[in-house]
Amino acid sequence: MQLEIDTMEEMAAMSSLRKEARSILLRHAEEDRLIRNALPGLHLMRFGWASKPLVTVQSMRCMALVLQGVKTLDFGTTHLEYGAGQFLLSSIDMPSTSRILNATGRSPLLALAVEIDFEELKQVIGRCDRLPASRPQSAIDVFDADPDLLAAVIRLLRLLDTPEHAAALTPLIRQEILYRLLSGPSGSRLLEISRHNSPSHRISRALTWLQKQFTKGFMVDDLARHVGMSPSSFHQHFKAMTGMTPIQYQRRIRLHEARKLLLVDSLGVGEASYRVGYQSPSQFSKDYRQCFSRLPKDDVLAHATERCTFTGYSPEMSLR
Repeated sequence: MQLEIDTMEEMAAMSSLRKEARSILLRHAEEDRLIRNALPGLHLMRFGWASKPLVTVQSMRCMALVLQGVKTLDFGTTHLEYGAGQFLLSSIDMPSTSRILNATGRSPLLALAVEIDFEELKQVIGRCDRLPASRPQSAIDVFDADPDLLAAVIRLLRLLDTPEHAAALTPLIRQEILYRLLSGPSGSRLLEISRHNSPSHRISRALTWLQKQFTKGFMVDDLARHVGMSPSSFHQHFKAMTGMTPIQYQRRIRLHEARKLLLVDSLGVGEASYRVGYQSPSQFSKDYRQCFSRLPKDDVLAHATERCTFTGYSPEMSLR
């Protein structure tokens, strides 16, 4: 009986916290806009329509919390869906495809993202008496927000109403949010990738190299040695974190960058494919269709008539 009462009280508290958070977002987030850096490292999102499924984003390292509506994120062969009271934790940069699944003008999607600074995270880890077990796993996943995490997020959002306190309190509340992430079910994921020379940390270094050198050819075994791993261990941990092989990851970066060149910079198909490292336009078109379900020329035509802009709406999109 007491357990049922405690559960009901927790549900009521969560409902009250989400209601307050939605109220703050409705005051500070403009309609159909992604508000970047409403506070340092805090991004707000409000959209009153479901998007097309082919909006390309570059997932950044963040905690992206949905307060109303439903979103999806696809990367590699993984499909994730998260709604009100759930957050997506992304601990690496990942080319992905995001979609607003459920939103209307009267009931818009309301979401926020808090960027994860790994130097800041290490400081918080250094002050923790107890830490979760560290183990390799997928670098992007969805979790339920608990009352302690949601309460910390609310305290951060309240600073939007009291900007005179934001400079002093934002760093402190951000560190509390990191602590709540570490002490919850997502903690082992953050701990593993933050530890110097852990397999996940080494894979993160490899991802950074691939993001900078994606136009160039490379040998997977050479990249494994570059980050200090055996080829077999490198393959195993790379696939566990990203859901892709290194070659597939590089191809995905090329295609997402090419899509940006086509839809934002208005480059031709041949020029876009060459700039991202393709030597064969026909192979580029084949890979593009496999990734985005459209040929490049058809994607350009469709983009011109669709409501959602390529530069997107996703709170977990890269802001670099």
